[in-house]
Amino acid sequence: MNKVIRVTKTEFELDNGDIFSIEPELDEEMSPEEFQTHYERAYNIVESLKNARGNDKNDKGVDLQRQD
Repeated sequence: MNKVIRVTKTEFELDNGDIFSIEPELDEEMSPEEFQTHYERAYNIVESLKNARGNDKNDKGVDLQRQD
């Protein structure tokens, strides 16, 4: 997992150089270490949703839950 190296009220930067905006902006400044915990939680939630979504597809990538 990437490490948060910089955080402001409006954006954060990861050790790979990626910069992401924070909306709505933070109410108060946080250290990179403090924000890392929030980043890891959010990252894990997104990954679990992706994995759950992936379980709804067959081996050819066809969405089994799609209703047209």
